[in-house]
Amino acid sequence: MSAVMSEPKPNPVARETPIRLPLTQLKRGDRAMVAGATLSKEDLEVLRAMGLDETCSFTVCRSGGGGPCIIQVDATRLGLSPDLARRILTRPCDCPDTACCAAEGLAVESLAVDVKQPSEPPIA
Repeated sequence: MSAVMSEPKPNPVARETPIRLPLTQLKRGDRAMVAGATLSKEDLEVLRAMGLDETCSFTVCRSGGGGPCIIQVDATRLGLSPDLARRILTRPCDCPDTACCAAEGLAVESLAVDVKQPSEPPIA
């Protein structure tokens, strides 16, 4: 009588969590997608107007090591301050476009806005 060993079946509930790194930790030539951010409403609006949002992929042209972080989104290069780049979380990506990552079920989260609202006095 022989025993047959089978490979363990993957647990469909347990999924690997995609790696999320601050933009400042990426190196020149790395491709990534935006995975989230803690930005003011104004910063978020400016970045979206320049083409950087939760649906785009980009290439790092210059990492932030002491100066601005420069990334390329499509045909546009953006210079970001080290402080701003540190607050943008990324997911490294080897995919040719964002549709590839979305097809794998790894769609990115929406950018979070951390806006500090002034407290208003209670209405009497």
